[in-house]
Amino acid sequence: MAGRPDDTAAADRVTGASRTALILVAATAALSLLFAIQYYLGGPIRLPVISEVLSVAVSPDQRSIAAGSQDGMVRVWNMPAAFSSAILAEFDLARAPTWPVQGLTGHRGAVIELVYEPESGDLISVDSQGEVRFWDPAQGKPTRSMTIDGPVSDVDFSRDLSTMASVGTDNRVALWSVETGQLIGRLGSPASARWAVALSGDGVLIAAGMGSHIQVWDAQTGTLVWELAGNCESQALETEDECLQDDKSWLAHTKAVTALAFSPDGALLASGSADTTVLFWNIQTGKVASSSEGHWGPITSLQFDPEGRAVLSTGADNVLKTLRLPGGKSSGTYGGHFGAVERATWGPLDTMLVSASSDGTIRVWETANQYTIHMEWSRLGLQRVWGRTLAGWMLVSGILGLVAAWGLSRIERWSHILAMALFMLGPIVVIGLPLFEVLGYPLVTVTRLRISWPLILLAVWYTALLVALMREPVALLYEAPRSARLAEQLQASQRTIRLRFGVYGVGVWIGLLVLLFTVLRRFKLDVAFMGHFFSFIMGGASITLYISAASIALAVVLALLGALGRLSRNPIANGISSFYISLIRGTPLLVQIFVWYLGLPQLGIRLEAELAGILALGVNYGAYMTEVFRAGIQAIGKGQHEAAHALGMTRGQTFRRIVLPQAFRIVIPPIGNEFIAMMKDSSLVYVMGVWELTFRANKVGRQNFRAMETFLIAAAFYWVLTVAFQFLQGKLETRMARGERK
Repeated sequence: MAGRPDDTAAADRVTGASRTALILVAATAALSLLFAIQYYLGGPIRLPVISEVLSVAVSPDQRSIAAGSQDGMVRVWNMPAAFSSAILAEFDLARAPTWPVQGLTGHRGAVIELVYEPESGDLISVDSQGEVRFWDPAQGKPTRSMTIDGPVSDVDFSRDLSTMASVGTDNRVALWSVETGQLIGRLGSPASARWAVALSGDGVLIAAGMGSHIQVWDAQTGTLVWELAGNCESQALETEDECLQDDKSWLAHTKAVTALAFSPDGALLASGSADTTVLFWNIQTGKVASSSEGHWGPITSLQFDPEGRAVLSTGADNVLKTLRLPGGKSSGTYGGHFGAVERATWGPLDTMLVSASSDGTIRVWETANQYTIHMEWSRLGLQRVWGRTLAGWMLVSGILGLVAAWGLSRIERWSHILAMALFMLGPIVVIGLPLFEVLGYPLVTVTRLRISWPLILLAVWYTALLVALMREPVALLYEAPRSARLAEQLQASQRTIRLRFGVYGVGVWIGLLVLLFTVLRRFKLDVAFMGHFFSFIMGGASITLYISAASIALAVVLALLGALGRLSRNPIANGISSFYISLIRGTPLLVQIFVWYLGLPQLGIRLEAELAGILALGVNYGAYMTEVFRAGIQAIGKGQHEAAHALGMTRGQTFRRIVLPQAFRIVIPPIGNEFIAMMKDSSLVYVMGVWELTFRANKVGRQNFRAMETFLIAAAFYWVLTVAFQFLQGKLETRMARGERK
C-alpha cells in the first residue's frame, strides 16, 4: 500500500503528457484543415509566392523594361541612366539595388504578350482572356482597350502594329485590326491543337503550328501557301525512308510546334517544338534551311534580332540561347533561372539581353560573358509549386491528423505511430525542400527570411509536436494494450518499438535525401538535360542486370568448387584451387577483362564483349568468394559430421543435407556484399564497348560536356539497385534463420 501514491502520481504524469500530445495533434490537424479549406476557396492566408513572368519588352528609348505576369499585372522598371554592362570584380547580384518599378493593373488574365509602339513609346499588352490594353507608361493608365476571342494561347503583331494574329482554344487562327479592333478573317480548321502563331513583319504571311506541322497562309487572300512537314537533309531525297537509308537526317519536328517567328525580311521562319529542336524554314522553297539543337526542354519562344543575323531561343530547360545565322549554331548560353524561361528580347543596350521566367524574375544579361548583371522579381516569394504543395499537404495531414487524434483519445497504439509518421515525414519534404531552395536565391539573408519565415515557424511547430509525441510517458502509454496479458503486452511492445524505430529511420533517410538534393542543386545541374537523356541512359540498365546476374551465378559455382578444392585432401585439387585463388586475387580485374577480350583473340578465340565481361567478372569474384564458402563450410561443427555418419549417411549426403544448407545461411551476408560489389564493378565492361549503363552515361556526358548529370543518373540506378538487393538479402537471411530461432 505504501507504493500506491507513487503509482498514482506516475499515472497522473502519463495522463498529463498524453493529454498535451493529444491537444497538439488535434490543434495541428484542425488548423491544417482550416488553412487548406480557405486556400482552395481563395482565402487570403497562404505562403508568399512569386508570380510567373510570361512576357517582356524593352522600350524604344532603351531605358525601360516591361514584364507581364501570371497575376495579370504589367510591371515597368526604369533603368538608371548610369547603368552599364561593365561589372566590377566585387559585384554581388544579391546586394545590387533594385530599380524603380511601376505597376499597371487591370488585366483579368495572365499577360502573355507585350510590345512597345516604336514612335509613341506606348505599351500594348495582351492577356490570356483576349483583352488588349494600350497604355501610356508616363500616366500609368490605359488609353484604350479591345477584346478578341479568348482564351488565347499566343499572339503576334506586324512590324507597324497595324495587325495582330492570335490563336486560341478553338485552334483557329484569327487576324485582327489593331486600330479598329475588328476581326479581319479566320484561317485554318480546328483539326489539330495550335500553340503558336507568327505574323511576318509586313503582315503578309501568317504561320501557325498544327501539331508537329506548320501551316503558312497569305494574310490578304487567306490561301494556304505552305504546309511545312519536313524534308531530307539532302534535297535530292524526297521521302523519309529514302533519307534514312542514305544515312541522311530527316529534318522535321516530331512533337507539337510551340514557338514561331519570322525573320525581319520575311525570308525565314524559325520554329521551335516540344521535341526541343529549332528549325529554320526557307519560305521561298518550303524546305528546312538549317536546324539547331541544344535545348533540353520544349522551346517556349523565338525572336530574331533586328538585322536577322541571330535568334534568341528560350526553353523549359531554364536556359536561353543565341543562335547564329545562317546555320543556327549556338553562340551563347545563358543559364541561371530557377524555372522555365518564357520569353527573351534584345536590349536594353547593344551588349545586353533581357529574359522573363516562370521563376518570377526578369534578368538582364551581359552578352560577352553570359552572366547576369541585374535581376528583378515580380514579387518576392517561394516558387508557386511550393504554395500548392503545402496546401495539398495541409489538406491530407488535416484529415489524417484528426483520425490520429481520435485514435490517441482512445489509447489506440496505431494512432501514435500514425501521428509520428505524419508529422515527421511530410514536413521534411514539404518544408525542407523550399527552405533549402530559398538559400540558393541571390538575395541577402534578411530578404530570404522575409520569404521563408512561415516555413521556419511551421518547422518549429512540428518539432515541438514531435517532441511531445516522443516523450517517454507518451510512448510507453501507446506501446502495448494494458488489458492484454503480460506476454501479449511484451510482444506488442516489441512490434511497436520496431515500427517506431522504422519511422525514425525513414525520417532520417528522407532528411538526408533532401539535404543531398540541395547539395547537388549547388552544382547547377541541368535537370532538363537529365530528363532528356534519362531513357537513353537507362536503356543500358537491362544489360547491366544481365551481366551482373550471369556473373554472380558463375561466381557462386566457381566459389563452391574452389572451396571444395581448398578443403580437399587431394593434393591436385587443392593445388589447382590454391593456384586459381592466388592468380586471380593477385591481378587487377581490369587487366583480366582485357585478357579475356583482347588476349584470347591471339589464340584464335574470339568472344563477344558481353560474354567476355561475364567470364571475367565471374572468374574474378569466384576466387574471392571461394574463401567465403570455405569459411562457411568449416564453421559447421565436427559433431554434426559424426552424427550424420552415425545415422548411416555417406560423406556426399552429409555435405548435401547437413553441411551445405547451414553453410549457405552463414555465407549469405558476405555473398550479398560480393554481389553488390559485382554490380558496381560490372561498369568496367564499358571499356569493351558494351552499351551498358556506364558506357551510355559516359558517351552522352562527353558529347555534351555534362558528365556530372549523366553519371548521377547512372549512380542513382546503382544505388537503387543496391538498396533493393539489400532488402531482399535481409528477407532471405530472416527466412534462412527461422530454423535456428526455433
